[in-house]
Amino acid sequence: MSRFRLAAAGVICVLGLLPACTAAGEMAASPYLGAWRLLRAMDCARCHGRDYEGWAAPSILDFVRSQPRARFDQVMLDGEPGRGMPGYRGQEQVADRLDEIYEYFVARASGRIGGGRPLP
Repeated sequence: MSRFRLAAAGVICVLGLLPACTAAGEMAASPYLGAWRLLRAMDCARCHGRDYEGWAAPSILDFVRSQPRARFDQVMLDGEPGRGMPGYRGQEQVADRLDEIYEYFVARASGRIGGGRPLP
């Protein structure tokens, strides 16, 4: 980051114009960024599309809009092997962060955040 941009970000933080800033003068990450990174690492986009709106597999956003939370948990943890959906119960990083993953999809499905890397 250039000195000018770093200084400008620091001034904005000091003035309280941004909701949260790091010590380096940059905005704190979106609360959805960790879930987004995990979903990218798991490569869910390979089947569900780049922004999870459907591709070879159904839209996760439509699923979250139409199904109860318990059904989301069931599919994520146990999968649907007959439809090609693996279960992630045995992967701690998924099972332990299921609430965070669900909240990311709810935010996407409701339009609170857009596709791509979540911004603060």
